[in-house]
Amino acid sequence: MDLPTIGAHCALDACNINDFLPIRCRCDKLFCKDHISPETHACPTLIQTKDKPTISTPQQKLQRCAADKCNKPSLEAFVADSSDTNGRTPAVCERCKQSFCASHRSPASHSCTAPDPHLPPPRNEAAKAILAQIFPTRSSSSSSNTSSAVPVKRKAAVPANPRKAAQLRQVELMKMRHRAQPADPRDQNRNVPIGERLHVKISAENKDEEKLFWFQKTMATGKALDILAAHLEMSSNKAPLYLCRDNGSEQEGDSVLQNDKLLADQIEDGSSLILRH
Repeated sequence: MDLPTIGAHCALDACNINDFLPIRCRCDKLFCKDHISPETHACPTLIQTKDKPTISTPQQKLQRCAADKCNKPSLEAFVADSSDTNGRTPAVCERCKQSFCASHRSPASHSCTAPDPHLPPPRNEAAKAILAQIFPTRSSSSSSNTSSAVPVKRKAAVPANPRKAAQLRQVELMKMRHRAQPADPRDQNRNVPIGERLHVKISAENKDEEKLFWFQKTMATGKALDILAAHLEMSSNKAPLYLCRDNGSEQEGDSVLQNDKLLADQIEDGSSLILRH
């Protein structure tokens, strides 16, 4: 069986190599990449002068290779004006869209800095920054002491717009669920589902620093008060302690939680609490 003919032989008799990707010169002959230059195959379009051969007016308009310090004609220059261009893909770099010679046609050969269209685009930096704020990297392991809960600064006032306030609360709750540690040391190694946890921000009286913890929803308020007092190093020997909702006021009033009731029955998930004397 005869092998199929692929490519064409270089028209230069001294070469005659079978090139799989021959290039057609303006003299309508096919050459390999090494002899496509008009000077190398004595192209009839050259005009002989007394000093040196020059290219005739049509040939002088050939586009050179876009690679730095390369004087070879580009591949596209030889076929751009051809009549047989229907359905032909331009001989340009698919990244930077510039035309190069056969030696520099690949992006690696001409050090192409344009992005690869086949690779996914880089992630938006602004989106990455937002994700980093909502889901910061946890620096503490599951075996660390719960008393080293990550302290956070008190937040600014809640927006007056109800919709914005609700959005802010959802974002804050996502942060708490990611960063809060179990307040009860017995829950340290327990697999408590997220839906059975009650996340709180706790601060001591007259202090702006808050810590993030979570309790099981079956925790009694009095027990939670004792656990939080140990974390905040507050004692009830001289004066009783009260666990209160943080309503932004120095007045206790109805904000004091009842110790004989469940904590989950008196506050919502993500509430801020203050431990006061």
